[in-house]
Amino acid sequence: MRFAVVVSYNGSKYAGWQIQPSFLSIQQVIQTILSRMHNRPVQIFGSGRTDAGVHAYGQVFHFDSDMNLDTTQWRKALNAQLPEDITVVRIHEVPCDFHARYSALSKRYDYLVNTGEHDPFRYPFEYQLNQELDVDAMRESANLLIGTHDFSSFCVNSIEETPDQVRTLHRLEITQENDIVRFRLEGDGFMRYMVRMLVGNLIDVGLHKKSTMDIQRILDAKDKHATNVVAPPCGLYLVSVSYKEIP
Repeated sequence: MRFAVVVSYNGSKYAGWQIQPSFLSIQQVIQTILSRMHNRPVQIFGSGRTDAGVHAYGQVFHFDSDMNLDTTQWRKALNAQLPEDITVVRIHEVPCDFHARYSALSKRYDYLVNTGEHDPFRYPFEYQLNQELDVDAMRESANLLIGTHDFSSFCVNSIEETPDQVRTLHRLEITQENDIVRFRLEGDGFMRYMVRMLVGNLIDVGLHKKSTMDIQRILDAKDKHATNVVAPPCGLYLVSVSYKEIP
């Protein structure tokens, strides 16, 4: 049987989702538990990688099992063994051809920025910019990025690694509540550092370091050297991944 698992985690102390030699990752923690339960190696497949320090409300992975447990039993068994900064939210039994990465229809990310006083208790969970942002200017620039574009300038994937760097950004909303500015992005897929580079350059617009014309120029350039601005990982959350197989 194949199971799709929605998992939430605080990524502060992890070297990201993907297993890396000599570093602790989310994938490693979960695979170790599943392998121990099965008395054999078990591999899990995530919807994508989150970088070191990035958090998730709704990361999704799948695994195969011949153990006689239903989804409720699986959730209880995993949460009993997971550390307190990783939690299984829900589990679904899915068709055997389901794949957490390749079956995904869209992903949603949120990025949080604190524009007020530095908050030592929230610094792992919000980018402590501690400066005012021009939200209207950022929204004007964000409108240029919505739609289907070649986002080569806003990611670090090489052309050899990812020949097709065209993606569709369905939504890029910017809201402010008190001192917290939230960027909400939804699209059919995101390349490495893409969300953080989009947000980082929009923050530059909000600080009047860049203009809307600069954002258009960077987008049109389709050039890895067009910008090197990347927002810190701490403010980024993978909120959800959408599938036709999972309600």
